[in-house]
Amino acid sequence: MTKTSAEPTDDSRLRPAGRATRAAIEAAGKKLFAERGFEGASVRGIAAEAGVDPALVIRHFGSKEALFLRTMDTSLGIGPVIEGPVEDLGRRLVTYFLEGGNTAMRRRFVAIAQASHLQQVRDEMVRHTAEAYIAPLAPRLEGEDREIRVALVVAQIAGLLNLLFLQEDPVLSAAPPDTLVRLYGDAIQQLVTP
Repeated sequence: MTKTSAEPTDDSRLRPAGRATRAAIEAAGKKLFAERGFEGASVRGIAAEAGVDPALVIRHFGSKEALFLRTMDTSLGIGPVIEGPVEDLGRRLVTYFLEGGNTAMRRRFVAIAQASHLQQVRDEMVRHTAEAYIAPLAPRLEGEDREIRVALVVAQIAGLLNLLFLQEDPVLSAAPPDTLVRLYGDAIQQLVTP
């Protein structure tokens, strides 16, 4: 049985109390999705955290998936890294994603990965890859297959994050970050500047 989404309430039609309710639901969703992931955060739990009836979660956002996407920052602040020089992009990307064991980034990646079986989440990730990576980077590359190469860069980063954050691979987890930056960054660089 397929779940359908309700049509979310239009922001412009909300009164101040409705906007406060929506903000409370969004804050509760952000907190619980970060702590428990998509599957672990229920609509009832989000409603309880926000102090509202569970029906209001769906009324305001249309679906748990829509609330999830509204509260999760899928951009991960990657813009400045992508906009920098292409000559060392591979190492800069790996450094960015490994920097300081960023727990907020880890939580977001894990939550998004765990929800990637949902069509709405997959659609958002395809949109994100196109807008955050392919559109700004592909025109700056030289040679053939530029869009495919950028998509493969994203796939390589996702693979690294999967092994580190989801599988918690002991070999990679124990490796010195500078070694990962050098080895994996240089592998990614082969796609950027072949």
